[in-house]
Amino acid sequence: MMNGLGRQDIDFNTIWKNIADQVYKILTGSQNVSAMFLFEDVYKLCIAQPQPYCEPLYENIKKFFEHHVDQILLIILDTKSDTISEYLKQWKLFFSGCELCNKVIFRYLNLNWITKKIQDKKFGHPPDVYEIQTLGLMIWKERLFFKIKDRVLKCVEILIQKDRDGELVQHQFISQFMESLIKLDSVDKDRTLYLIEYEASYLENTRQFYTRESVAFIASSGISSYMKKAETRIDEEEQRSQKYLNSSSHDKMRRLLHSILIEKHKELLQSECINYLKDEKLDEIYNMYKLLSRIEGGLAPVLETVQKYIQHVGIDAIKSIPDRNNPDPKIYVETLLKIYLQFSSIIKKSFNNDVSFITVLDLACHKIFNQNHITRNTTKSPELLAKYCDMLLKKGNKQHEEIELEEKLGQIIVLFKYVDDKDVFQKFYSKMLSRRLINGTSVSDDIEKFMITGLKQACGFEYTSKFQRMFNDITLSAETNEEFKNHLVKNSLSIGKIDFSILVLTSGSWSLHSQTSSFIVPQELTLCISAFQQYYSTQHQGRKLNWLHHLCKAEAKSFFAKKSYDFQVTNFQLGILLIFNTQDSVSLDDITKFTNLNENELSRTLQSLLEAKILIPKKKDPNNNNNSGENNNNLVDSANNMQPSSTQEYIVNIAYSNKRSKVKVSSSLQKETPLQNEETYKGIDEDRKLYLQASIVRIMKARKTMNHVSLIQEVIEHSRLRFQPNIPMIKKCIEQLIEKEYITRAEGESDRYLYAA
Repeated sequence: MMNGLGRQDIDFNTIWKNIADQVYKILTGSQNVSAMFLFEDVYKLCIAQPQPYCEPLYENIKKFFEHHVDQILLIILDTKSDTISEYLKQWKLFFSGCELCNKVIFRYLNLNWITKKIQDKKFGHPPDVYEIQTLGLMIWKERLFFKIKDRVLKCVEILIQKDRDGELVQHQFISQFMESLIKLDSVDKDRTLYLIEYEASYLENTRQFYTRESVAFIASSGISSYMKKAETRIDEEEQRSQKYLNSSSHDKMRRLLHSILIEKHKELLQSECINYLKDEKLDEIYNMYKLLSRIEGGLAPVLETVQKYIQHVGIDAIKSIPDRNNPDPKIYVETLLKIYLQFSSIIKKSFNNDVSFITVLDLACHKIFNQNHITRNTTKSPELLAKYCDMLLKKGNKQHEEIELEEKLGQIIVLFKYVDDKDVFQKFYSKMLSRRLINGTSVSDDIEKFMITGLKQACGFEYTSKFQRMFNDITLSAETNEEFKNHLVKNSLSIGKIDFSILVLTSGSWSLHSQTSSFIVPQELTLCISAFQQYYSTQHQGRKLNWLHHLCKAEAKSFFAKKSYDFQVTNFQLGILLIFNTQDSVSLDDITKFTNLNENELSRTLQSLLEAKILIPKKKDPNNNNNSGENNNNLVDSANNMQPSSTQEYIVNIAYSNKRSKVKVSSSLQKETPLQNEETYKGIDEDRKLYLQASIVRIMKARKTMNHVSLIQEVIEHSRLRFQPNIPMIKKCIEQLIEKEYITRAEGESDRYLYAA
């Protein structure tokens, strides 16, 4: 006999009995066993002389496992109440024992004889031989599991049902059983135990349970409560899936739940949306959104409902605004802003700021803004928006602190993005910004620049380039004034007692109404004007100054009443008032001669001084020269209702009284007149024609040739970010460009154009 691990003559039965006894102890967990000693015994049998005992050893192991599993089956069947607990207990012992046998005790047998047999099988040899662990699991599956599967599966189903009903259960039993099936499936290439015996049953029971529960719950508690219940159930089942199902089943379970709890009731959920919106039930809307967003296409009808509802509410709100033909900009814009903020908040809170719902809000607001009963077929919205901005940005707006004002302007920028005719807003905003800067009535430069930055971000640099140049002119004008004063001091020049300042505005950068009347500058102002003109021409050769007297303003000190007043007036008003320095009464003819104002401008300017009660008509009755306050009021009232004759004379109102020492008389003349508003729209039309012509030339230069329809479509596409051009205007521009020979018609094709280089 040989010593050590060399080939030896051995007694197979004796060694096997020892192996069987020790393996039994391992499989029952009754006693600790040294696996290495058993490994040596197995090794001896595998290399025994004259013939190794590999095959007899394998057959004995197989019979041992079969007998042992049969005994376990009897133990489990004898269990009266806790079948699943006993099954899992025995499974755990058996599986861990098989694992130890496979990796340690019978490792040599696995690596040699069994491996060779498996390879032989690949080449067509029939014997069915498996690794030790696989062998054990196959025996467990065939001789135990299939015989009691209905019993243990029923136990698992009961546990899952109790868990769904809120009872306390041993969760680990369910998950351990599921894992045992997956391990048993590892020995079978079809892996059907988990899928057919467990997953299919689990999903079917789930389907039946929630089909019954959902219908019953809606009938008893209503759809609002059901949404919360469904969300809770889905969350609970997803947590169960993590414990009770393999990861491969999670998506199946999720789809099943969505189908039963949401898909089958989606029409009912979707139909409630309009009621929740009307009643502002934000929590219910959010619950509905969460459920319907889980299924494909679930939100499509909701999106349509929300858009229509926003439009309905918005259009109705606009209809309630008084004076359709001349609405108050503040009421109009704040109504739009209220609608936007209301639904923006709903979308943020109840629709989780979903991009689809933000898009729906944008579409609805765009329609409300551009197609309501006030703005239909007009460009009133951008005009009113610009006028509202002017109200916010003017001094005297005490409703908002700077931070609040920035927030409000930020909201205005959002509304501005919905404007179709952005060129209309640009024109009106430009004119009003011009007035604020010229009159010094802006709240602050920082706030003005904040608004311009917002517009630039929305429409690009070109859109706001004129606005920026206006600010540059104001800055340069301040420097010019300072330099002019230094020039006067340095050269010992005098311009009288007048505190004179000037704004030099770049032609083409400012949106200003044209001067509609000539004007004779009062003698008191000629010295300072000529001095500045002479200074400026020496500093900037080749530049020409055009004086815009209709935009100039002055502060005149009066001494005709009981106390002194400082009147803030326009140059036209000043020109009239200064006449009374040398004359006690002045006729309308004299005022015309001294100022050279045309009839319309003179009427407006004189009327403003009469309404301010600084001037009053002189009574023609020579016997009544008593100009008391009461009589003066009567005279003014009558003057307001009569067209004065050229011989009508006016005097200063020596009974004038005002609580304020500084009186702004120019404000009435600074308001935009209907004629000026009409002039603005004419300017917009002219700008549009030039813009369209430039677009057509650019397109044709790039394309060289285009048919009529394609050119129209591309021009509309080019222009839509600035305004919505109408086709007749585009056609007219095309005809004008043909006349100017920028483009020509192709011979024999009346609907095709060619670019003329």
